[in-house]
Amino acid sequence: MKPTKRLLALLLALCMALTLAACGEAEPEHMTVRAALVDAPHTLDPALAVTETEKTVDAQLFENLMKINTAGALTPAQATSYTYTDNMDGTETYTFTLRNDIYWSDGQKVTAGDFVYAWQRLVDPETNSPHASILNMVAGYADAVAGDPAALQVWASDDRTLVVVIEGHCSYFLPVVCTAVSTMPVRASVTQTPEGEGDTADTADDTEPTQRPDWSLSSATLLTNGPYAVSSMTADGLNASAAKKYYDARRLGPDQLEFVYAANSADAMALYDSGDVDFVLDAGETEGAVEASSAVVKTVLVNQMATSMGHPELRRALSLVIDRETAAQTVGQDCRAAEGLVPYGICTDEGEEFRTANGALIDNDPNTYSERCQGAQALLRQAGYTNAATLSALNTVTLLYGKSMEQVARQLQESWASKLGVRVQLESVESYELTARLASGEFVLALMELTGHYNDASAYLDPWRSSDMRNYGMQYLNAYDILMRIAANSSSLDARDAYLKDAERLLVENSNIIPLYSRVQPYVIRDEVLGAVSDGMGAWYCRRIFAAMERGWRRNSDDPRRDQHRGA
Repeated sequence: MKPTKRLLALLLALCMALTLAACGEAEPEHMTVRAALVDAPHTLDPALAVTETEKTVDAQLFENLMKINTAGALTPAQATSYTYTDNMDGTETYTFTLRNDIYWSDGQKVTAGDFVYAWQRLVDPETNSPHASILNMVAGYADAVAGDPAALQVWASDDRTLVVVIEGHCSYFLPVVCTAVSTMPVRASVTQTPEGEGDTADTADDTEPTQRPDWSLSSATLLTNGPYAVSSMTADGLNASAAKKYYDARRLGPDQLEFVYAANSADAMALYDSGDVDFVLDAGETEGAVEASSAVVKTVLVNQMATSMGHPELRRALSLVIDRETAAQTVGQDCRAAEGLVPYGICTDEGEEFRTANGALIDNDPNTYSERCQGAQALLRQAGYTNAATLSALNTVTLLYGKSMEQVARQLQESWASKLGVRVQLESVESYELTARLASGEFVLALMELTGHYNDASAYLDPWRSSDMRNYGMQYLNAYDILMRIAANSSSLDARDAYLKDAERLLVENSNIIPLYSRVQPYVIRDEVLGAVSDGMGAWYCRRIFAAMERGWRRNSDDPRRDQHRGA
């Protein structure tokens, strides 16, 4: 069963359980749901959250302007309503009215200014957020990321009114940007060192507030506005209780969420098998685990400015002989051979799965591998590489990769040599050097991880526009730029989806970026616990979980029946 269908089944099960509860089978009081997450968070700052653990914990503690309900529909959250207007200059203005009953965990009201600060902080180069591009449709974005965050066109006309100006039309602005973890509000007084704090005689004139790096990892300083508030935090886990002033507490489900940080998947599953947790996010190679999509795609990036890679036939040949199924298996069970650049789990504007709707752009059938290799050899000859002498010109080509990707790099090297006669050198570097080399263009081929920071195909396709600063491969296709520009300005959702599909197909066929595999997220959850929902980008909304158990069962560690049900 595909990941999307599994998640749909989970949602349907949740809806059925909610129906039963509405008919009188009330969910138990004082319920606690326990979840094991692999690796402790390095931060709980929404702007910096990267791992599944960080995003999932943040999704319980913070809340955005909008949210996706259990039926998959966009609903108000911190905002009660919004309006938008089309401007004469082609921009659109969104005006959000915030609820009057939203509070930080210290009892202070959430204001529109908190959202302004969070969004401008997100694009501030000093924050160094990997998610800054999620706001690239907001007017003033280019100037903001260049060093002037105040240029971002978002402001508060009063404490309850937030105004945002976006460039053109952006169909995913509301369902993606306004629900994302990275754009959730934070309060300036918490994230910043007060003006003058820590000044000495030498620095007394420098009174500008600076960002406090550790504010999110202490229960004393972490202020949240979501359905749950931190009740305790240690290096081993985090306990959260239903927020006292949350406006919609009756829909929360459990009274307590307990997150346990496990060192690895095996330790997490040991907790599950012993009955100590109900849900494991990263179940590793556990038999029977359900697969949910992840936002990460591993690729081979080709530097278009490298003269050795100038022939599209050569690039296509390199792509055709890659055995992606073997590459995915080499990495582990939690990987899936790529069928395009956009992975499974990403939605179209019409609510379909983009990958399913666009079909497989890459043939991974082992029965056709020999045929694909023959086609690759023909393409190589077409590019002028007809014998050993001409192929020797490619022997200076180097594949750059991070040290953790040694096995995949060697597999690629062997495939290219044995099937094409192209002998590629390997160069292993630290991750920080890999990033620097990509940014400077000092590579020919490189193994690169592409992460989408929002649930829309454009998250994977925008970086390859010729004008995008993330276009490390110096990809330039005029037709591609045109397709992406038309898609961005399309008022028709059907048309936008069609243009994005055409753009992806063109990009994959040109092979300046070669998709290898994407990650999947295996998880297990007890049969009696319903409602864990993934956003497809690594965040799990556990606040929707509740247990479908008999009336009056108070779930706690002393209950002899806690081990009665074990999910497969």
